[in-house]
Amino acid sequence: MATKQELEEVKHSFTKKIEDIKANMATKQELEDIKTNMATKQELEDVKNNLMKELDHVKANMVTKQEFVFLQQAVLETNEIVKKIEQNMEKHERILDLLSRRSIEHKAAISSIRLIKTT
Repeated sequence: MATKQELEEVKHSFTKKIEDIKANMATKQELEDIKTNMATKQELEDVKNNLMKELDHVKANMVTKQEFVFLQQAVLETNEIVKKIEQNMEKHERILDLLSRRSIEHKAAISSIRLIKTT
């Protein structure tokens, strides 16, 4: 048989354990709040599917390294062609300038010849 002192110690120990359990327990309201805020499996699956679709879309529109190399090469080749065209245009501008001056000189010479002829 237990003494009153031992009985009180056991009662106090159980009371403390029960208080600890109560302190760590969730109330029904807290459980309901958790259930309300929790996503369902279907919602998670929908989010997963949407993310997978977005990922597939990004992959489909993404340029691969190989494509980038081809694109870079095309840009470099186009740049060279543009430089050649610019050089040709500069040559043509110089030729046009030279021809314009010759034309002006010829007109002046013709005017001089006409002037001499009329006098």
